[in-house]
Amino acid sequence: MEDDLRERLTKVEEREKSNTKRIDALELRTDTNEKILNDVDKSLSVTVEQIKNIAEDLKQTSINFKEAMMRSNNANNKETEILKERCNDLEKKYEKLDSKIEQETVGKDAQSWRDSKSKIVSWIISGVLAILAGALGISKFF
Repeated sequence: MEDDLRERLTKVEEREKSNTKRIDALELRTDTNEKILNDVDKSLSVTVEQIKNIAEDLKQTSINFKEAMMRSNNANNKETEILKERCNDLEKKYEKLDSKIEQETVGKDAQSWRDSKSKIVSWIISGVLAILAGALGISKFF
């Protein structure tokens, strides 16, 4: 029995040594894994913080872009209004010049017609007077 007990005790001691080695190896792995997890956690924290900063920058950039677009649109609208006003002014000037040219042209044509009409009438009257003078006898005047 004693031998049996010694044998068992030897087996238990061997198992204890084996288990101790395994536990030591597992503790070493656990420590290494904890260090790696801590490093990963720190890296992830830094990465998440950078992503937050990038998101904030993008948001601010988007707001700035929208404001710039609104300012640009407002400026373009103002320029368009100014160009419309200038176009309207030019159309009014064109209409005035067109009516002025038309009046001058019509006036000149009317005056030419009046002058031509009076010359024709004076020629006709001169011709009638010459015929009358001939019929009445120009001989009386010589």
